[in-house]
Amino acid sequence: MLKVPKLFYADRRSAGAAADAAITHHATQMLRRVARDLRLRSGEHEIVTERARRNRGCRVTLRTPAVMLEVTDTPTRQKVAVSFRTRRGRADLSGGGDNAVSLEQLSSREGYDALLGGLRLAGGLGGERR
Repeated sequence: MLKVPKLFYADRRSAGAAADAAITHHATQMLRRVARDLRLRSGEHEIVTERARRNRGCRVTLRTPAVMLEVTDTPTRQKVAVSFRTRRGRADLSGGGDNAVSLEQLSSREGYDALLGGLRLAGGLGGERR
C-alpha cells in the first residue's frame, strides 16, 4: 500500500513551478518504493525525470527492460495520472498501450498488491524474488 500524496489529487490547471517540483519529488519517491517492493536491483531499473515545460507537465518514469511505470502530470488534468506499459528492451521508449492505474488502487493494500503482481507478470519477474 502506498500513501498517495494529496498533491496528486489536486486540480493542476493553475499550479506553478513549485507544485511541479513537489510532484516530481513525490513521484520519484513513489517509484523508488515500487522498485524496492519489486526487489529490482540497481542495474535492472532506472528512474527518469522529465522536467515540466510550458503547457506540458512533468513526467517521472520507472524503466526496466520489459516494463515502464509512469507518473504524469499535465496542466490540463485535474489530477496526476499513473500508467504502465510493456516494452522490448531499453531502446523501446514507446512500448505497448497504456494501462491506467487509479490513485485509489494505489492507496489500498489489495490494489497495490495487484499492481505489483501485474508488473511482475508483464516484466517477466518470476515468483523467485518475492
